[in-house]
Amino acid sequence: MEEKGSNRAMIGFSKYIGGISIKNKIFIANLLIIVVFISTQSYFANTISQKAIIEKEINNSSRELVLIKNNLQTLVSTIEDYSKILASDYRLQNVLYNDLLLNNEFYASKPVEGLNNLSMKKTLSETISNIVEPNTKIKAVSILTSNHHWVDVGFADNAYASRIFGDGYGVEDRFYLPTWTGLIKFGFIYEGEDNVFAVSKTVIHKDTGKTIGRIFLYVKETTIASIYEEGKTKGGEFYIVDSAGRIISAQNKAMLYRDFKEAVSINIPENGKDTTFTQGSGSEEMLIFTHHFEPLKWTIVSAIPVNEISSDRKEINQLILGIGAACLLLALIVSFLLSRSITRSIFQLAKTMREIRTGKMQVRSAYQSKDEIGYLSEGFNNLMDRIEALMAENVEKQRTKAEIEFKLLQSQVKPHFLYNTVETIISLIKLGLGKQAIQASQYMANFYKISLSNGNDIISIGEEMRLTESYLEIQQLRYVEYMEYTMEIDNEIMTYSIPKLTLQPIVENAIYHGLKLKKEKGIIRITGRRSGNNVEIEIYDNGAGMHKNQTTAIMTGSSVFDEAGGFGIRSVSNRIRMLYGDRYGLQVESEYGVYTKIIIVLPLRHH
Repeated sequence: MEEKGSNRAMIGFSKYIGGISIKNKIFIANLLIIVVFISTQSYFANTISQKAIIEKEINNSSRELVLIKNNLQTLVSTIEDYSKILASDYRLQNVLYNDLLLNNEFYASKPVEGLNNLSMKKTLSETISNIVEPNTKIKAVSILTSNHHWVDVGFADNAYASRIFGDGYGVEDRFYLPTWTGLIKFGFIYEGEDNVFAVSKTVIHKDTGKTIGRIFLYVKETTIASIYEEGKTKGGEFYIVDSAGRIISAQNKAMLYRDFKEAVSINIPENGKDTTFTQGSGSEEMLIFTHHFEPLKWTIVSAIPVNEISSDRKEINQLILGIGAACLLLALIVSFLLSRSITRSIFQLAKTMREIRTGKMQVRSAYQSKDEIGYLSEGFNNLMDRIEALMAENVEKQRTKAEIEFKLLQSQVKPHFLYNTVETIISLIKLGLGKQAIQASQYMANFYKISLSNGNDIISIGEEMRLTESYLEIQQLRYVEYMEYTMEIDNEIMTYSIPKLTLQPIVENAIYHGLKLKKEKGIIRITGRRSGNNVEIEIYDNGAGMHKNQTTAIMTGSSVFDEAGGFGIRSVSNRIRMLYGDRYGLQVESEYGVYTKIIIVLPLRHH
């Protein structure tokens, strides 16, 4: 059942396609080819451009992360170097060493707060001010003496330092190297709280090797963030994550101190290797880059939405679509003009054919060209010339044939009729019927006078009726026991023309093949009248009648059902059609054994 249904669908589709004009077929085919080609090209261009843009972005972002890492390394090294320079400064060392001496056990009974001395504070302030903003990236410095006093010498809030670091010596110093804390909130005297990183360095006296204090340098998180914010070329976010997985630097400061995996939903590989991967799908797809900063066990993370990477691709796509649309429009115009130029000549040829179908056989195709349609047009014209010549030849042959048939008929009628009539006249004379013999002679004279009619083939209906009446009168003398006849012709049609000897063969056929075969007295009735623009003459006899196949054969002229009668009637029919056209000729009605009625249809034409 499914196969039948698919077959019907295919047949229906084929019929639908077959019903489309050639112009539209060419146009639709071109349209489909163009659309498929442009769509395929756009798809591959889009795919290739996206791949190329993403690869370019991966390379750019990888280089960018390397630069950020190098700049971060430079910043960290610089700050650590400042901590070393400050810790080894002789003025700072002198102040801290003096503080140690003043507060040792020897002077315990008489403690001296040497650092409260204004000159010492001044010395430390001068020393520290050289490495604090605006000259460097260091926001502030705190100093912790050996006797656990926090010295207030700058912007740093000592209360914060005391609360966060306590005595300061619990911080691991990695063999007296600078040590970085994680991200902390720290207070500054004039500016309030801020997020900072602290770098601590133990101060060792150069001469004695004793620990005489500790310094803390504070670097703001925004200073670290500026490294990746300045060089940022694309959208997306940068993060720095510490070894515990906390966010210690981000463009969005609300993300600070939060667990990176929970806050951003990105898993950083724990193998310590730099990686590049995508995460998410659709509009939320992200391109992730990770770079490990070994000195501080930090990880730099860049998360860029693929949509933002593809912004260039959108411009390329718009360009591709614009060019594609322009090409499509141009191709459609060219396709339309091409299909129209191809089919115009075909339509001209088809129009010529339609005119010929209406009967205008002289019409020819005017299209001339060296292309295939030109050859077709030339061939069609040659074919029509040949057909017209053949038709003319055929018409001539038919005319010649009809003339030969009619002349043969005449040659048969005249000697045969003459012989029979003379014989009848002789018989009448022998019987002593001189009066009837004279009448028969007059009828015969009338018949031959009209039938000869100076060689004219067309005579008036009145003359044809006198000719037929003369023939019937003579035949009635011969076959008085078989027939009688009547003639009722409207006077108004007497002047119209008719081919000579049209009625005689039909009347003869009615006598010999109708009345005589019935072997009882019959009647021939001839009537004539006008019917619209035609003349109709009806010959009726109540003789033997005809079968249906015989009446059909007479009307079509397809065969001769009887050598004498059939030949005569067919010849009359062909002659009328040849002279006046297929609308005219004979109409036959008959019922076997009952009657025969033959109607002659002629145009109204004055003789």
